[in-house]
Amino acid sequence: MIKKTSDSFKRYIPQLIIGPMLKMIEAVFDLLIPLFMKSIIDLSRNAMMGLSPLYGMNAISRGISSFLLLFGNWVESPTLNYALIGGTFILLMGILGFLTTMITQYVAAKTAINCGCDIRDALYRKILSLGKQDRENFGNSKLLTILNSDTYQVQQGVLIFIRLIVRAPFLILGALVFSFLLNWKIGLIFLTIIPLIAFVIFGIMKKSSERYLFIQGKLDDLSTKTSDSLQGAKVIRAFSTQEREEKNFNKKADAYYEEALGVQKLNAWINPLTFSIISLATCFVVLFGAMPIFESSDNSLNTQLASTIITEISYLLQIFTTLVQLTNVIMILTKASVSMKRIDEVFAINEKIQEKEGAISSSLEPGELLFDFDHVSFSYKEGGNEALKDLNFRLEKGKSLGIIGGTGSGKSTLIYLMLRLVDASKGKVLYKGKDIKDYPLHALRKEQSFVPQKSVLFKGTIRSNLLMANENATEESMIQALKDSKAYEFVSKYDDFLDHEVEEGGRNFSGGQRQRLCIARALMVNPEVIILDDSTSALDLLTDYQVRKNIHDRFVNTSKVIVSQRVSTVKDCDLILVLEGGRIIAQGDHETLLNTCEVYQSTYESQTKKEAD
Repeated sequence: MIKKTSDSFKRYIPQLIIGPMLKMIEAVFDLLIPLFMKSIIDLSRNAMMGLSPLYGMNAISRGISSFLLLFGNWVESPTLNYALIGGTFILLMGILGFLTTMITQYVAAKTAINCGCDIRDALYRKILSLGKQDRENFGNSKLLTILNSDTYQVQQGVLIFIRLIVRAPFLILGALVFSFLLNWKIGLIFLTIIPLIAFVIFGIMKKSSERYLFIQGKLDDLSTKTSDSLQGAKVIRAFSTQEREEKNFNKKADAYYEEALGVQKLNAWINPLTFSIISLATCFVVLFGAMPIFESSDNSLNTQLASTIITEISYLLQIFTTLVQLTNVIMILTKASVSMKRIDEVFAINEKIQEKEGAISSSLEPGELLFDFDHVSFSYKEGGNEALKDLNFRLEKGKSLGIIGGTGSGKSTLIYLMLRLVDASKGKVLYKGKDIKDYPLHALRKEQSFVPQKSVLFKGTIRSNLLMANENATEESMIQALKDSKAYEFVSKYDDFLDHEVEEGGRNFSGGQRQRLCIARALMVNPEVIILDDSTSALDLLTDYQVRKNIHDRFVNTSKVIVSQRVSTVKDCDLILVLEGGRIIAQGDHETLLNTCEVYQSTYESQTKKEAD
């Protein structure tokens, strides 16, 4: 199980080792090609001047030239012969380098994609396991950015790590060593420019890496604004605030643009500065290499020095190209490092809602105590204002509970405690005689069927949405659930029936249709308790009554918890809680509350009068 981003790399250690090793083979070929070219030039020079084949060569050229001489004469012309033999080996090294590159690219791409998928899957599971408070602390938009953008950055980091993390330093070091072996004076030039270029690159990258975290933060703000605008598009149009929202969006976009542009401007200095240093170094290489030629009349020596200068410049160009690649490597790895920290912040969250090891579920007979709230209080933030205060009530199996109260009275929060989406700050919530924290979470979720206040449908079909509650459900049971929720009357009119498309968020259905489909989904199982959190608010009174009656008749031994602001919706419940300011100000059945609770009585009278009008 992935507990931090680096854990995902452990499965791919062989690929993370083999890939860079293959790139080293390619780098070796890249380093040898200039030396083979030098040997071809030196051999041809000696042949043209009638000298011994190995005359005037240094140790490296002598070794490679001796190797080429082993293959004899392919043609009569010595110069053409050396060109053919040496060219064949250069071509062979190019082909082998290409093959190793292709294999490495495949290994790198596959490993990077697999790592990205593993991290994304682990993040998705982690996000789903987070409680309501944990998700709200992070924010949905930031979590979405981390899940998509940051995991992609890490994926790119793995890709570039395998491809270039070994090759680039190895090429630079190899070019430096060979430059010393060919000409120690020119080697000193190489030794001077490499630290200078490294200072430029790492100095700039250090400053830019510190700003990548701010860039991702600005991207979070932009994502949040975009999400809010998309979800509230109807409200924006209704109040004709398009221009104001556009200005607010542009502010967020400009803030992100300015931050990103600042980093890009900083990074843009890398290539010109490194190119200037390389150009200056090339001048010194030519200068120091050519001075002995001007001072000497030995043509063989001059020709050898010329071939050395050509080889040194080849290595200098290799260093320049590799340093440019190394710059991109560092940039990508820096972004990946920042993204890893952001991802690890999510992995590091200790879920407040955790299942106790060894927890055992239990069953009840009708009439036995299902829920027992014992002086329960709850606050969303530690030390903050209490959303619920000193709640005390009991609910028996098979009985119905109604919860009524004004907006912000704590009705939904009470439901979250019953579902254990949050845990009580004070007191105990007992479920089947046990502290709900000691009851297995997976069993609790199966024993409770919940319809939230906001209807949630997922993109797919009506069938796929119903099967979420019970993947083994038959078509007959789905039809029955649709009939009980009064959704069958409109679903049956579709030509494709259960396979009718559900668009994102269920936007192709009305509010009442979405609520009835959500209720049907909740009725696909036979739970211990059905919880309806104001989930019939969009239904007319007759449909509301028929849905509640169908649930009451079909789920006889199932407890029902009904949250509503309508007295007519909860008046038939065995126990009704009246909430105000997070407290239970009264509890009892309908008749009792009419006689003892002024708030309930006034609510009932106002609603009855309104319905009569």
